[in-house]
Amino acid sequence: MIEVILVVTLLAAMAALSYPSVDRMLIQLSMNEAVSPVRNHLAGSRIRALDAGLTWQFRFEPGGRRYLAVPYEFEEIDGDEQQEQDQIELLRRVSGQLPEGYSFTAADEATSTTEALNELAVSGLSNESKLMETSWSSPVLFYSDGTASTASFDIVDEALRSRRLSVRALTGGVSVANPLAEVKR
Repeated sequence: MIEVILVVTLLAAMAALSYPSVDRMLIQLSMNEAVSPVRNHLAGSRIRALDAGLTWQFRFEPGGRRYLAVPYEFEEIDGDEQQEQDQIELLRRVSGQLPEGYSFTAADEATSTTEALNELAVSGLSNESKLMETSWSSPVLFYSDGTASTASFDIVDEALRSRRLSVRALTGGVSVANPLAEVKR
């Protein structure tokens, strides 16, 4: 009986010692699952701009969970009104939201203000009315030549852990970093 108690005690001690590592890994995995779709849509905005020959925008809801990637300038679309509407409907616009417990926060001046959204940008999306009511960040722009506007924003969880998404102007490249790791260096 003493041997069984000793083995159970050893297993409990090993579990207690490994719990912080496992917990940290699960938190990191959860954060990565929240950030990954946003990063993909952000980077995909550059590709959409290159493919369509139009300026695209990525916006997020400061303090909220919603984001979208839609065309920015509709004046660049040529043709009569019906042709323009047909072309707009062909453009693959994306709207999404972060999982429960996560939110967006501006990390620089480029994304710290809010702006209204062009109604044409969200026309045809399933949640069009809610998207028009939302207060959106300034746009992160992706141009048809592959460049972008420089911008950074954070995705923050309830415990205030965050990941920073940054867009480089010259290349339109998107990077993800832990802002606290940058401070520790």
